[in-house]
Amino acid sequence: MCGIHLILDKQSAPRPEAAGRMVAAAAHRGPDAQGCRIVGGPGQVLSLGHNRLKITDLRDAANQPMVTPGGRYWLLFNGAIYNFRSLRRRLRLAYDFRTGSDTEVLLYWLAENGPEGLAGLDGMYALAFYDCHTGHLLLARDPWGMKPLFYAENDQCLVVSSEIRAILASGLVPKEPELGQVAHYLRFKFAQRPGTFYRGISELEPGVAYGSSPSKKLAPAGTPPERELSETTPAATAQAVLPKLTQALTETVVRHLEADVPAGLLLSGGVDSTLLLALAREAGVKELPVFTVAYGAEDEPYATRDHYFARRAARQYGASYHEVPVGRGLLESFWEWLPTLDQPVGDGAAWLTWLLAQTAKKHVTVVLSGAGADELFGGYNRHWAFYQYLKKYGWLQYAVPMLRPVAAALPNHGAWRHWHKLGTQLSTRPGETFVNFTAHLPGTLLRQEAVGYGMNGFPTTGTWGSQIRGIAKGDFVEENLQYALRHDQRHYLPGDVLAVTDRMTMQHGLEARLPYLGGQVTALAQSLPAAFRLGAGRKWLLGEVLRQQGGAPYVQRRKEGFGMPFGHWLRTPAGKPLVELLRSQESAIFDVLLHKGVNQMLRAHLSGKRDYSSELWTLLVLAGWLEQEFGKGNRKTSQCAAPPLVTGSFTR
Repeated sequence: MCGIHLILDKQSAPRPEAAGRMVAAAAHRGPDAQGCRIVGGPGQVLSLGHNRLKITDLRDAANQPMVTPGGRYWLLFNGAIYNFRSLRRRLRLAYDFRTGSDTEVLLYWLAENGPEGLAGLDGMYALAFYDCHTGHLLLARDPWGMKPLFYAENDQCLVVSSEIRAILASGLVPKEPELGQVAHYLRFKFAQRPGTFYRGISELEPGVAYGSSPSKKLAPAGTPPERELSETTPAATAQAVLPKLTQALTETVVRHLEADVPAGLLLSGGVDSTLLLALAREAGVKELPVFTVAYGAEDEPYATRDHYFARRAARQYGASYHEVPVGRGLLESFWEWLPTLDQPVGDGAAWLTWLLAQTAKKHVTVVLSGAGADELFGGYNRHWAFYQYLKKYGWLQYAVPMLRPVAAALPNHGAWRHWHKLGTQLSTRPGETFVNFTAHLPGTLLRQEAVGYGMNGFPTTGTWGSQIRGIAKGDFVEENLQYALRHDQRHYLPGDVLAVTDRMTMQHGLEARLPYLGGQVTALAQSLPAAFRLGAGRKWLLGEVLRQQGGAPYVQRRKEGFGMPFGHWLRTPAGKPLVELLRSQESAIFDVLLHKGVNQMLRAHLSGKRDYSSELWTLLVLAGWLEQEFGKGNRKTSQCAAPPLVTGSFTR
């Protein structure tokens, strides 16, 4: 919906120029209105900036920063609160509302309830709430991390923004690489929170409120009641669950389509997005604009068949269909697209989402996305593989030492690639096995061992962590499977899926809404045993709801993900410039990675002996980012920077 920016100067020096640069750097997030205000507090001054994308109540009266009458409370807000009308009715005092926006309701709701009020929100948000009388600043993100928020701080100032590039644009924070992130990126394809790829710039954790008061640094101020490993319903049955799930999804889809601007849907023709379309049609929404990518005849043998299923779904459910043609010529826009990431995320879906959003913005201002369904309902191959591993753990713990060398000898391409990868990732320790299932590139590519490399805080021996509420102690399969799903929800979902969804849509001033992460749906999903969610196959509950809507063909199609035929493109003349980026020893990436190891992978892929499509894409994103950001060694200095989370060096 917006971009929010804040500079808290602890020496009472206003910084309107710096705030203005931040707003200008994030103009794409809110092209409809911009605002900057200077706000005084005890011993400090805040410079507030905002980019607005008008979604609810299009009048200028709903612009931000927004302040209560009398000027005590100020709010910067990015996102959407879907239950804001209900919250408005629950406010204890009678306010003279000037708008019909969710922003104004949120302002008064927080004025009445403070951080405790966050627990009552159903929506996606990143916000800054300031009390001029006490000097207390509250920062918060929604529990899933759908909306981003970054910061840098020292004893003189605190700089906060929706995007890293805006923090750098302030001129108050040095632009230095945090190369300690490289090892984590190679393994998981994204940065390890709370750190980022920029030294001194951190990311706020999802679902935690952060507070700062005069002469104190930003610190966790509390956690809203968690959508955590909640009490489960052991006796769940399909007959009991499916009607509840259908109702929860339908009501959530309707709420997410509510806007004062046109809304549409990113449609892949898979279960997640097709189900959203089917339920929207069932709720009476006709001619919903839908958007999908389509490949030309020369790339079809190597690409997904999303557009075939998307066309069929659009016809079946009466949608207005829009197709975005994609070909190998896309590679020419690599350097134009790369800076929109803010920091490296090695997911090919990012580029395609960027393209879809570019077209969708010509027709709508809001789009629904199926993001989050896989993490909640067990939709990834690794979830199913881990479930089978746990069920067979009794004998696998003895067989794994013999299976690993056999699997390593299998070809790492074609039909054998899945079995090669699966077998080499097995361990006698469940936690380590699942983390291996999520792993990507080997740390052996690093020139030296990176500082700060970790496993996202999850133990790798025995069962993971303490007992989950509602699960009988000793239920080995259920406890480990719950933690596996939770691992993806805490790390992969916000670090990759949600980061990509937000950045790529907001780059074009398009708001993406995520019904599967709505309060009703998530509460129901997490009340179900993990083994029940995977009992009849990956994401089978959503598949059954879609079947009831006439969507059996979309359930039966093979899961293909949301990728592009990048590996094939690299073997064509169009891919030569990117190949050279990885071949050249002068590329910035080889200050941190071994040239020999990367080029062994590259040669094996180009010759067709191996399929390293995903791995090479991840490496190219990192290589391109390092080249663009630090290839010439230009550094900026500043008086305001936080100490690094992990250390690193850059020698160029």
